[in-house]
Amino acid sequence: MTAFFRLLILIVFALNLQAKTVTDADGHTVTLPDTTDRVFGSSPPMNYLIYALNPEKMIGLNFKAKNPNNNADEKLLGKYFVSLPVIGSFHGGGQSINLETLIAYKPQLVLVWEDDMMVQTVRREIEKIHVPTIMIPFRKVDDMPKAFRLAGEAIGETKRAETLAKYSEKIIRDVQTKVAKAKPTRYYYAEGVDGLSTECDTSFHVEALNFAGGENVHKCQQSGLLGLEKISFETLLTYNPDVIVVQNRAVYNDLVSDPMWQNLRAVKTGRIHLVPTTPFNWIDRPPSFMRVIGIQWLATLFHPKEYAIDLNRQVQEFYDLFFHVKLTNQQTQKLLGVNP
Repeated sequence: MTAFFRLLILIVFALNLQAKTVTDADGHTVTLPDTTDRVFGSSPPMNYLIYALNPEKMIGLNFKAKNPNNNADEKLLGKYFVSLPVIGSFHGGGQSINLETLIAYKPQLVLVWEDDMMVQTVRREIEKIHVPTIMIPFRKVDDMPKAFRLAGEAIGETKRAETLAKYSEKIIRDVQTKVAKAKPTRYYYAEGVDGLSTECDTSFHVEALNFAGGENVHKCQQSGLLGLEKISFETLLTYNPDVIVVQNRAVYNDLVSDPMWQNLRAVKTGRIHLVPTTPFNWIDRPPSFMRVIGIQWLATLFHPKEYAIDLNRQVQEFYDLFFHVKLTNQQTQKLLGVNP
């Protein structure tokens, strides 16, 4: 055997040692380099998942870090995250993705959201540029631990992933157990500029609200990925929900002062609540890992007796683990909207 062939065998052997195979949620097996440090999420749920595992491995965002659905505070996220370039997204508005732009950032891996209605289209498009994809389950709240572990394995963050997965499992079981025997609380999810856009009861956009022991008053079939089904105020009056959850602060301010909305039971009893959005939305748009704290917040609103926890302490524990930030009591209250 010549020295050249011996060297070639050694190189091939070394390359094999530095590679790994990962099987995703779709049964698709992908070979990846052992060190994967340039990762992109094809949708916001996936990009935020990468953030939770290791933000320094993110190559870009789907849309601007700070947008109407969150409050991307640099103090929580760091300068690196907020300065990341906007590469784009395949859906959800904002800047549409351009494959040439994506390839210019040299991704080693793209995480694809299994529950995305466009998932097969997204995967086919990315495969055109010969970049590996891993499909991640993330629709259901109790899919989150699995998502952490699978994504962590793919990007080489197994220790961090296991920590987040175990913590999430504990919270999920606790919420599930405590609200299981309680009568579901009838809620309305107010979206849009007038609060009269909402979601169907089976939409993934209200997965966290349903999981926390809520029953959506609006029963329908989701018409598309975006959701935001329009209803009339007359319809809302007939629903007369026990709790109203509002996604946007400007809309919340309008609703609590609008005489017309005062006719609703939830507003009369003060059970109208604004979703926290710092640094990302706690329950939806996108449905991210923030749902781990979001379901706790919702369970305290829907079932305060059954889920009587120290929410301040839980918020502080969550932010310490996921953002490496120790919140003061005043900061915690502000996040919760108690002292906006």
